[in-house]
Amino acid sequence: MKNIAPFAWGLAILATGLLNIAGVLPDWTTVAAILTLPFVALKTSMKCELPFRRAR
Repeated sequence: MKNIAPFAWGLAILATGLLNIAGVLPDWTTVAAILTLPFVALKTSMKCELPFRRAR
């Protein structure tokens, strides 16, 4: 089973944004949710790299 934490984080960000648009949450919650990206990236070992490597 693959790690679903990045997908769950993405869904939580979308839900937070939608609840903010609906007026349920205060404005600062969306900013706070987006600022959690570095923490989630560190905890799930996400890396910014291409999915393939060049053959040498």
